[in-house]
Amino acid sequence: MHAATEPSGVSRIAHVVTVLAVIAVPAVGWFVEGWSGATTLVVYWFETLAGALLIAVRIVLHRRWTPRRGHYRYEPPTTNRRSPTTASFLAGFLITTLVFTAAHGLFLAVILFLANHNGQQGLSEIDWRSIGYGCLLIVGLLCVDLIMDVAHLRRWSFWQIELTAQRAFSRVIVVHLTLIFGLFGLMATGASSALFGIFVALKTLAALSFTLPQWEPSRPPEWLSRVMNRVPSAQPEKRFEESWAEDRAGERARRERNEQPWVTRAR
Repeated sequence: MHAATEPSGVSRIAHVVTVLAVIAVPAVGWFVEGWSGATTLVVYWFETLAGALLIAVRIVLHRRWTPRRGHYRYEPPTTNRRSPTTASFLAGFLITTLVFTAAHGLFLAVILFLANHNGQQGLSEIDWRSIGYGCLLIVGLLCVDLIMDVAHLRRWSFWQIELTAQRAFSRVIVVHLTLIFGLFGLMATGASSALFGIFVALKTLAALSFTLPQWEPSRPPEWLSRVMNRVPSAQPEKRFEESWAEDRAGERARRERNEQPWVTRAR
């Protein structure tokens, strides 16, 4: 990310506060308001869907205001950096995210049906009134976060919008994995309250971790280099520090290609 596009301290704090507020909605619902597991999970699912759609809004606006090569000929992180790509960044993000989100919804419906069939009412009971309030509150907070970003969106680099989308997709993966492993654990043990409380706590910590700055050192830590240089590799003649430097140089070149201005050719 270029230094000129870094958000100000006030913007960063406001964003973190908004993210914490969004995280708090289902957590408070479960721990304080006594929401059932099903009610909390539906609100989590809606948060993932709404968040992805509002990320797409950011991408559309950034593409219109600051057209870059990455929006139209996106080059993703890959080991084969010579492979050409013609993919639209927006289309790739929406297709991948919405497919996963739809799968989450289907998986959630099946699990809750099975829980209700097995008599686990504490997990499967749905309070639609609480869901409505929770979803409205989440939408309001996400829209506030969107408005704060839109005010600075023209100055964002493509890497900044790419990083925002990557973090959104990472949250989708976290929800996917916790649904698969967490809910099967609940069904197997029957300890819905205790295990679901742990699930909510871990989901909250995972969501909070995405607000932290990304650490990208130009050189690997010395202890890591010492360890990796002792591990047999496919390229024994190359030290770990050299491979690290090559990967970082390749990543910088990829980002620079995505940052190139995009000029629409007249027909």
